[in-house]
Amino acid sequence: VEATDRLLAESNLDWAYSEVFQVYDRAAFEWYLPSAIARAERYGTLVHFAETHDNDRLAKGGETYARLRVQLAALLSWQGAWGMANGVEWYCREKIDVHGKNDLNWGSERNMVSLVARLNRLLGTHPSFSGACHLSVVTRGAGNTLAVARDGLLVLANLDCGNPADIDWDRCAFGFPEAVDLLTDRKVSCAGPVKLAPGEVMCLCAEPEAAAARPPAPAARRAAKPLFHIVLPRDLRRDVVVPECQATEIVSPAKFRMRLVDPESGKTIATSRSDGGRVVFAAPRYSGDGSRCRLLHLDVSRYEDGRAVRSRMRFLVPPPPRKARVRLALTGEDVRANPEFRTILSNGAGAAAQVRIGWGEIRSQYDAFLAANPNSEAPSDRLNLWTRTRCWLQREGYTRELDRKCVTRFVADPAGRFARWEFAVPCGMGYETAFAFTLSLAEGRNAATLSVERLPAPENDVGDQVRLVFRPDVEWRSFHEKTKAFQGAEQAFPAHCEAMADGFRFSPADGCFTLRVDGGAYHHEPQWEYNVPHPEESERGQDGCGDLFSPGWISADLKVGESMSIAGSLGTAQPAPTPVDALSAPTELPLASALRRAMQLFIVRRGGLKTVIAGYPWFLDWGRDTFIFLRGMVAAGWIADSIAILKAFAAFEKDGTMPNIIYGDTAGNRDTVDAPLWFVRCVQEVEEATLRGEKGPSGLPSQASGPLQPLRDACASIVDHYISGTPNGIRMDPESGLVWSPSHFTWMDTNYPACTPRAGYPVEVQALWMSALRFVGRNELADRAKASLERYFKWEHGYRDCLSAPNGESAADAVPDDAVRPNQLFLVTLGVVDDPSILRATEELLVPGGVRSLNSGHPLYRGVYTGDEDTSRKQAYHNGTVWAWPFPLYAEALAAMKACSREVALSLLAGAVENLNAGCVGHMSEIADGDSPHAQKGCAAQAWSVSELLRVWLKLGGR
Repeated sequence: VEATDRLLAESNLDWAYSEVFQVYDRAAFEWYLPSAIARAERYGTLVHFAETHDNDRLAKGGETYARLRVQLAALLSWQGAWGMANGVEWYCREKIDVHGKNDLNWGSERNMVSLVARLNRLLGTHPSFSGACHLSVVTRGAGNTLAVARDGLLVLANLDCGNPADIDWDRCAFGFPEAVDLLTDRKVSCAGPVKLAPGEVMCLCAEPEAAAARPPAPAARRAAKPLFHIVLPRDLRRDVVVPECQATEIVSPAKFRMRLVDPESGKTIATSRSDGGRVVFAAPRYSGDGSRCRLLHLDVSRYEDGRAVRSRMRFLVPPPPRKARVRLALTGEDVRANPEFRTILSNGAGAAAQVRIGWGEIRSQYDAFLAANPNSEAPSDRLNLWTRTRCWLQREGYTRELDRKCVTRFVADPAGRFARWEFAVPCGMGYETAFAFTLSLAEGRNAATLSVERLPAPENDVGDQVRLVFRPDVEWRSFHEKTKAFQGAEQAFPAHCEAMADGFRFSPADGCFTLRVDGGAYHHEPQWEYNVPHPEESERGQDGCGDLFSPGWISADLKVGESMSIAGSLGTAQPAPTPVDALSAPTELPLASALRRAMQLFIVRRGGLKTVIAGYPWFLDWGRDTFIFLRGMVAAGWIADSIAILKAFAAFEKDGTMPNIIYGDTAGNRDTVDAPLWFVRCVQEVEEATLRGEKGPSGLPSQASGPLQPLRDACASIVDHYISGTPNGIRMDPESGLVWSPSHFTWMDTNYPACTPRAGYPVEVQALWMSALRFVGRNELADRAKASLERYFKWEHGYRDCLSAPNGESAADAVPDDAVRPNQLFLVTLGVVDDPSILRATEELLVPGGVRSLNSGHPLYRGVYTGDEDTSRKQAYHNGTVWAWPFPLYAEALAAMKACSREVALSLLAGAVENLNAGCVGHMSEIADGDSPHAQKGCAAQAWSVSELLRVWLKLGGR
């Protein structure tokens, strides 16, 4: 063992031999296996058992001992790699002289060549031997026996070569009543201890089809049914995510060779050549801190038209659910590597802030310390007022700007209460000093405060007083517009800015923004900064810059332990924020805890009730998004707030329609077919939670939240009007019982130009419709609709996404489309059908933390979301762009159809750490590019992306 450790530590070998002596001793195995596996995981090597012969034992006819050793060497290998020496397959009786030509006992009638061939076939085809494995000794009872669990298999060995033995094991590791011995194809009863002959070894598998021995076709030799699949060349532009130890199949019409490589170490983890265009391997174990997936490179060489075509894919192994973590604190190195990352703050009443972790960075027109909500009763278009604050340190003629290079730590709260930067700032002659800046919004008020504290001195702190100089930059515009000095602001802004003793008043339009300084001095000296880049808008084909106005500058002289603050507010709002203790904030949270906190960012006040902001920085409260978000609220136990939000929208129900957008006090855009049906689903789930007596955050039973009958009445009205027809054209096809939708009424509602019209019978609308019918007791009609669904939607790729009927045709006369989209997953998750073909059809859409909106082989597929909105981005929005909110549906469907354990489904969900720990701290983005590496796009923090992940996580038992 010591020699092996030295070899691994001092060389660059991809594998190392590790001799096992005296394998007939159980105690040796119980010591050796954990040691060998630990070294394999530490060095990323293919540690395996190398077989040599024992000349004295073989000379005495110890063939049983030799067979025992060979079988254990193979079946307990780390990654299916094993070795023999000395011609032991012929029971050789001479020791090899490496430099000589000693004869061996080749050709002996007594040999184990057939056994070795059988072992090689097993190791070459069974996925448990194609990647890093988990071995654990699970022997129970007395006797010199061995039971080892290996990723779904159970290896049993009688280490006594002279006597039979009964072997028992820990039933938690392998609890099947019956299994098949893969070495002999015999069925074995596992109801009790298993009797083994002297030196006998078994490799038990619970799947009967795995017993096929020496089959003619390669596909029939596979011992396990892969849960995950990679189809070449179709999936080359997709990041594949597979939970650890799960069987993965690669299929290609051409012969190929694959290699799974760890890019950090350069080690090859698994390699195989296709047998009949197919390879099955097991995903390796996860390694990492839980904040990101384990990234591996899947290198594939395909042989097409007489030449090799080489490609590389990203293969990601998500963390196990118990390890998944959301980072809320980033180091200075993190900030310098990703200064464009951001966080969102909210006042709980429609105002917000979007700031970058790189202090002073501006990347978008939506970046702001304070984007106020001028409507005191409901969310409305925000007003960008305080855009940023630049800062410099001054000491004895030395000046240094505080920027991302000085940041040592950044921490934010996903609930939007604060953002905190910590700095170590050079101040000349090798000295530095430390500061902490904390930005917070006042709860319920259009006010923000930047608190500045000089931290206790490090060893090389200058010690004496230093000066900070601030330049606040302001605007006065809708957050959807830009400030252009030449359009009149260059004269109007200074003319409407009034200096005060402790700050300034800024009122270029109705209202007044006031900025005050506490602990410093304000100096009125107006200044413009022109053409500040907005690269995010530039990438979207929009105006890529704006101008910023700074009325003056602020100075503050601080000693260690002293502090000052800058507060800005709109109108009469009091600037003092809710006290925030950023120092006690957690630096990371388990997934569910982080998601619960993140959801709080989106729940805001609407009069005396609540509503949901669909996404930051630019969305307001949208009907469809709100209802989908509500499902996560109900799962989290926030019943009272859920009912309040449902009541707010129920007030706008009219003739079966509901607004998809509530703008201020006005309900707008009732052109939605799914939002009213999502409302019905939410009422159903709230009622179910109420009947279960679940408790809300207050600890009171859900029944205390108020009567639900008005909500049920709204549900009945929606169903009745869908049957008879709504004023905006929604109606039920009387023959099929399915719901017809006008163009652009679903969540894939891009319009002008028409990119995904889906006029006709969208599949998720039918799922919601049948769910609503069951809820209001219209079971006969629901049965008719389901029969029509099976008749018209079923095809080779699961279920059709839509039956196209732009002119109102019946379902029988509609034209089925050929797009594979994630919407068919709702059929499973809403309990309409139980069909595994849906999983296989939609798997190609799956990426870490999201699903593509269209299969990549479709002619409308767009892999990158960029450019002008009408000519580029809209075409990509629902035609290949990755969406985060439907992603959890795949894991939910896996568990619902018992295709895998809940642990595996949760691990797949944990792949969302790729999104949560990049882009916006503690939040899921709206969308991402369809093509690898799936760069985040759209809204930085999207409500339904967070809530659906939490809902399914909790439903599957995640904590």
